[in-house]
Amino acid sequence: MYEELSQSIPDISAYLERIGIKERGAAPDLAFLNSLIYHHHTHIPFEDLDSSYLKRPVVLDIPSLFEKIVVNRRGGYCYEMNGLFTRLLLDLGYHARSVFCRIIRGRDFLPPCTHRGIIVDLEGKQYFCDVGYGGPMPAGALIIGDGSEAMYYGEEFHITKYDDYWWTVSRTTSDGSCEKILQFNTFPQIPAEFLAANLKGCTDPDSIFVKKILVNLRTETGSFSLTDHELTIRDRGNTEVLEITGDTGLRSVLKEYFGITGLPEIN
Repeated sequence: MYEELSQSIPDISAYLERIGIKERGAAPDLAFLNSLIYHHHTHIPFEDLDSSYLKRPVVLDIPSLFEKIVVNRRGGYCYEMNGLFTRLLLDLGYHARSVFCRIIRGRDFLPPCTHRGIIVDLEGKQYFCDVGYGGPMPAGALIIGDGSEAMYYGEEFHITKYDDYWWTVSRTTSDGSCEKILQFNTFPQIPAEFLAANLKGCTDPDSIFVKKILVNLRTETGSFSLTDHELTIRDRGNTEVLEITGDTGLRSVLKEYFGITGLPEIN
């Protein structure tokens, strides 16, 4: 059971093709890492359809994640996406590890850790990476350091030191204000450490991943975002909101905007 959580990616070339990368980088460097993150953001949607729509458990073993995300061209949430991506990075030669995070966006208190992030050690520096957050997150690696800043595709992100153990990721919003998103520590976690949090996230009636259908995908010029039966299209600074009617309409939107097909029927 536990061994399958750390198995190698069954087919690295298929994974890279899934995210639109035809050739493997010559070396595990920062440029290729940033390319992997961006292409992941623009090709694989964040989605919680298993827990919110299909009402079935989410499993984290590598063969199952590969089958779902790569072979069946689905997406996933943080425990799935960042788990599979961490394994890909390791198989590509990066020094990567999973870490616990807590989401602080829109909150005035410190919540428990409900998010899985990634730390990459590269060329004597540490970077925070994330391909599994269903909201604003940089499409590239953030160097970890107090006051660190990075601009990716017109979005500015920052890392600041919170205390001796935690770091805060924030972004500059369109009105110029600073919005805190999440906090992370750099202590490595083995994949099995996320099983309990994942179980709660996909089965607890109070979990947002059970209560709401959430699907997000970055595009080259904006994003698509689905919350229950409302689709938000952002493109070149313009925003359009569409109401989706019925199960047929929902499945049509999932196919057209997110490339998600083949979902089983709901009993």
